This record gives sequence, C-alpha cells and structure tokens, in this order.
Amino acid sequence: MTSPNARFLDTGAAPAAWNMAVDEVLLAGCRSHLAAGGAAEDAPFTFRVYGWSPPALTLGRNQAAGRDVFIGRLREEGVDLCRRLTGGRAVLHDREVTYSVAGPEGLLGATIEESYRRISEGLAAGLRRLGVPVEFAPPSGRAYASQPSCFATPSVWELSIGGRKVAGSAQCRERGAVLQHGSILLRSPGARLASLLRVRTHGEGEVARESTDHAVGLSDVLGREVSYGEGVRALREGMAEIFGPFREGSLTDDEMARAGALAARRYANPEWTHGQAAASPS
Repeated sequence: MTSPNARFLDTGAAPAAWNMAVDEVLLAGCRSHLAAGGAAEDAPFTFRVYGWSPPALTLGRNQAAGRDVFIGRLREEGVDLCRRLTGGRAVLHDREVTYSVAGPEGLLGATIEESYRRISEGLAAGLRRLGVPVEFAPPSGRAYASQPSCFATPSVWELSIGGRKVAGSAQCRERGAVLQHGSILLRSPGARLASLLRVRTHGEGEVARESTDHAVGLSDVLGREVSYGEGVRALREGMAEIFGPFREGSLTDDEMARAGALAARRYANPEWTHGQAAASPS
C-alpha cells in the first residue's frame, strides 16, 4: 500500500534537541489522525532526512547516561548529549545522514520486525544506487544489549557491509503510529566514539574502549567522499521503490511551533537527558 500523503522532508543540520523534537511531532501527527478515527491510508506519512550541528551523542530511551557515557569528555569535545524517544543504545551523530520515518502501522508493518524489514529494504535500495554492496545483518541477541553503542553489533534487519554495520536504527510505536529513525554513516565514528563511551568488561571496573571494527561508513567503503546531498538523493529514491513517490514538503508552522516548545520542555531538559525512562511523551 502506498500513501497519498507521503511527504519528504530535508530539514538540514540542527541541534540535537530540535532534531528529536521534530521526530516526536511527526509521530504525534500520525497518532492523532488515527486516534480521531482516520484511515491508515490517509494518515500523515513522512520520510525525513537531517544532520546535526553541533555533533551529538544520543542515548536510547532507557539507557543510563552516567553508566555508559563519559559526560565530561562530551563537553570537552563540543558534543551535545540528548535522550531519544526511541530505545536502543548510544549513537554519535556527526558524519552521517540521519533519517526518520513516521507513519501508520497499516503502511509500515503490523509488527516491529515487519516494519524494520520494509524500511531497511528501502534504505538498502538507496545505498545500492551508490554502488554500496549492502546486506541485511542477522540478529545478534544479547550481544547488542550488553554494549553501550548502537554500532557495536548489528540487530535484525539492520544494514551491514562485509559484516560491519553501516546503519543503526531504533523504533517506537504508539496507538497504531510508528516512528523509526536511524543513522547512515558517511564515515565511521571510530576512535572518537570509543573515547566517549564506557564499555563494561567481563571483570570488575569499566574502561573506555570500543572496537572500531564494528562500523563502516559509505565513504570508507567506496574509497571516495560521499556528500550529505548525494546520500540523501539515493535514500529518497530507494525508499520510493518500496513506499511509492514522496512529495517535496516542509514543516508546517504548527509543526515548527510544537517542535520548538517540545525541544525546550523535554529534549533540552537535563532531567530528561540524564534521567532514565523519563516522563512519558505527551
């Protein structure tokens, strides 16, 4: 099923709190339509791409900031810290194209696995247009949950190249509405991410170490620089293969206002960022 309301947004680079607030507003728009009895095929459906300025590290919804992150080092590096609405592990957002998809279960998939698969198929189609030999990663089970970094090991239906993860995603669902967002790496975060995370060891104590072999960027694979714009064009074309064409769009005045208020109230709020399983979204 395709959607007559499929909208494409490129909102460019912005601070972490704003980026996360916009994604929540897009989810809420779809949720409100469905709650009012609207049909799934008429629900708002948005494929959004964006970047980060300054670079930021985002935490999964239930991740413990103090346990998994060297917070002082983030400040020294000029890296923002923000907690996502979605679950999963920490992601360093810098040299990447970030995407989000917000829409109804009826379009994206009735189960988490089905929606992950469909979205990953669209992303993979886009990456293959760039000549990237992307493949679907097998599930990794408990190994994923034991690491503070999203890119430490792949999860089911996520995208990898030669066993190394090129995309990391997370999802949440609310009353028939789905939000999935994730990072498509242009360059691997490598040692910079390693210096920011605490990794639990088999013995006592914690050390700052993270293998740089788990993640790979598009530029690393292709042996040339892949720009944000080039990545965006390919991803949009690939997603259209799975979900149908997207009309060019922009945030409405109402969405902008709601995102600004939400960014200030939640995502820029230290109580949300440094807490764990903070207050439920409104």
